Amino acid sequence: MKIAKYFTILSIFAFMVITMQASSFAANQDVVNHEALAHYFEDEAKEMQAKIEEQKEALNQKPYSSFFGKHGQYIEEHVAYKINKYEKIAQESLNKAAYHKKKAAKQSN
Repeated sequence: MKIAKYFTILSIFAFMVITMQASSFAANQDVVNHEALAHYFEDEAKEMQAKIEEQKEALNQKPYSSFFGKHGQYIEEHVAYKINKYEKIAQESLNKAAYHKKKAAKQSN
């Protein structure tokens, strides 16, 4: 009888501790540093712009006959694909940065 009573009390106590930790974890998830996230996404967009410029320069600087050779068209298409991909990532990053800047402004008020 005593063992069952202690087990019940211990179970209730363990349940209370677990629930308190889960609720404090959920409360901490609401606090997000939107300024840092905005800065991160702006930096990511800058990196993508740098990669775009690098790809464009590489495409323009190489002579077609010697560098691209027989498969030059495929390489040009691949570079164009990479540039397009980088542009999409940069735009998404700028959109995310704008969103987080807006949230940071609301959070600071």
